[in-house]
Amino acid sequence: MKNVKNIFTLLVVALVGLSLTGCSEDNLDTNPYSKSGVNIVGFGPSPILRTHEIRITGTNMNKVTKVIFPGDAIVERSGFNSSDAENIYVNVPDESVPGQIRLVAGNDTVTSVSKLTFEEPIEVTSVSPTTGLSAGDEITIKGDYVYNIAEVVFTSGVTGAPVPAEDFTYISRREIRLRVPLAAESGVITMNDGAEWELEWKEPLEIVSATATAVTPAETDFGQQIRITGTNLHIVETVMFPGGISAEFTVSDDHRTITTTVPAETKPGAITLLLYSGAAISTPEFTVPTVSITSVEPNSDLVEGDKVVVTGENFDRVKEVQLPGIGAITDYTISGNTLTFTVPEGMADGDVVLVQNSNISVTAAVEMRKLFGVIWQGKENLSGWSNWGVFNWDGDKWLKFQEAIDGPGELTFHFVVTNDNPAFNLRMGDWSTPFSNISLPYGDDGNIHPAADATDVVIQLSAEEREKMFADGGLGMVIWGDGIQLQYIKFVGAGAELVLWEGNEDMAGWNNNYTIGTDTSPELAALNAHEGSIVRFYGTATGFEGDSEWQVKIEEGHWGGTYAAVAATEHDEFTAWDLEANGGCIKLTLTQAMLDAAYEQKWWGGTFVVHGQNFILTKVTVADL
Repeated sequence: MKNVKNIFTLLVVALVGLSLTGCSEDNLDTNPYSKSGVNIVGFGPSPILRTHEIRITGTNMNKVTKVIFPGDAIVERSGFNSSDAENIYVNVPDESVPGQIRLVAGNDTVTSVSKLTFEEPIEVTSVSPTTGLSAGDEITIKGDYVYNIAEVVFTSGVTGAPVPAEDFTYISRREIRLRVPLAAESGVITMNDGAEWELEWKEPLEIVSATATAVTPAETDFGQQIRITGTNLHIVETVMFPGGISAEFTVSDDHRTITTTVPAETKPGAITLLLYSGAAISTPEFTVPTVSITSVEPNSDLVEGDKVVVTGENFDRVKEVQLPGIGAITDYTISGNTLTFTVPEGMADGDVVLVQNSNISVTAAVEMRKLFGVIWQGKENLSGWSNWGVFNWDGDKWLKFQEAIDGPGELTFHFVVTNDNPAFNLRMGDWSTPFSNISLPYGDDGNIHPAADATDVVIQLSAEEREKMFADGGLGMVIWGDGIQLQYIKFVGAGAELVLWEGNEDMAGWNNNYTIGTDTSPELAALNAHEGSIVRFYGTATGFEGDSEWQVKIEEGHWGGTYAAVAATEHDEFTAWDLEANGGCIKLTLTQAMLDAAYEQKWWGGTFVVHGQNFILTKVTVADL
């Protein structure tokens, strides 16, 4: 025990209704006796002996009608020993406990800041019970002068769970009783007298926590009532559904049941029960009907205007449809478990997202039709020096780029400028190694500063640089900056045979023909075709007897003339052609007249028309050799 001396406690309190706004430090009134209203300035002695006289000093003490000592021991004004405007002298009632003093003046109550404490030395001899306790159970503390205990603090989180003397259920000199608070956890309890005395009880208390054993029904629905069963559920402060959604609840059945309602914004999973102590427990998992996707058809080679059908389950729950490069759309239809939309202008590679609520969404990847050589397509906004990269830890993206960039060639980054001061940097994946042959130069600050109408930066990629990018432990590449939107990356290998068309077109008879390209033949332009380039028509012959020998005509795309007519053997105007000797293809060398015809604007037709019999066309390519 510590020896405690009598002291006079000065209490500085905020003055009721006093505004300090606009006052300088020199103008503040530091004389407490000039303050308006009833105010407690101090009281003493404290610690004190019960039944002994205490002095309470302050302002307007003559207006006080009663003094309420902690423990609700009330002394009316008629019971004051003496009083004036600045002091009240009164004996401390024997039933008082440690705590704050309150003064009542009319309808106003003023409470002291400091606590009244008592002088008798506290001795604690027992605390019981100490095991098998739950929140709300009563414990008994015995000894001598235990009614001087101002507070019992239970173990709980960081700050503990205090029970003040005024909340004790029974108080006497040799015994006090109190209930285990909701926030209590197993551990030691500490007692104090509100002043200098403090005691940590030698035996820790065992306090049983809550348990959650079942959720009924486990297969539920939004807005449906469910029950959580377990034990000691009265110490649950918050019911938190997956996704961080809290819900109102009631506890019943002797603290063994929580009843609550499934929020509209949650998702399947376990419910978290946050206890008053700050600890948390989890329930078994529950499920709710959730949107899912089983297929998207078609999901690649998409162009504007294509109809896309998404199939899955629970599509009646879909609240929003998002498309890559577009965002949320409203032009879609749902019929049963199919959802249909039309590919809009500006859609990019990425994920179709079906949103059920703020915590449930499902995705399916789609790809747009690529310009020739495009290896990535999207809408990546670089702002505030954000970055986009291909790094060896990127998995599928890394492998896809490594396969596409299979040697030296031309690497094009297509972008649009989005603000008045665009700048970006394009480097190896180590963020420092520049590319040696780049169409837009690095500036003095190391960055690229494109003109407002710039759209491309082109790298002539050497074999050595490609090796640095994709060899074992390679670096990849990264672009970062501000004021540009990256839209696609294109790669054309040096000396490559470039594919104009690929498919499986069966020409079983002369009525079958296939048109390749469009009126302006952007495919040829994209492939940098020129006079002298060689177009190869790959295919397989399927007939060799009599009149059934395979025959093919390659016509100008608007049926303006025949470029080539070939057959298995010489037949009428057809020239014999040995497919095997020519690598399984028919070769056509482009003339300027062919290119002019291909680029001529017409309202119908294409670049080439292929027709014939007993021949399957599989691919058309362009190459310089």
